[in-house]
Amino acid sequence: MKFKLLLVIVCTALFFSCSSDDDTTTATTVNEHPIAGVWKMVTVSCFCAPPNFQADHIWNFDLALNELTVENEQDEYLQIFENGSYDFVLNTETIILQDLEYDYYFQENRLFIGHNADADGPLMIFERE
Repeated sequence: MKFKLLLVIVCTALFFSCSSDDDTTTATTVNEHPIAGVWKMVTVSCFCAPPNFQADHIWNFDLALNELTVENEQDEYLQIFENGSYDFVLNTETIILQDLEYDYYFQENRLFIGHNADADGPLMIFERE
């Protein structure tokens, strides 16, 4: 009798401890990351000629696919990435694009992405599109 009671308790515990394999929570969490979405590059600082953007440079971070889509409206002298899609790896304070590690942070509703910016590497500044 004790064995049957123990079996019923164990089965009940297993039934209520099961969880759904639904990925909606993960997808929601991924899309809530502040880098997700469309950003417009507004300036770049680097050891180079100052940029004079004549057209938009749009970056779209799709965290569900870990894919960055770059759309440059026209070719210009200073382009960090050509038009196209690029895989990326997003970490807490860094993002890896084309095997290069970039630091990123947010300040006053702007996204800053830099590669060795403290040593005259590019520091790209974006605003939400």
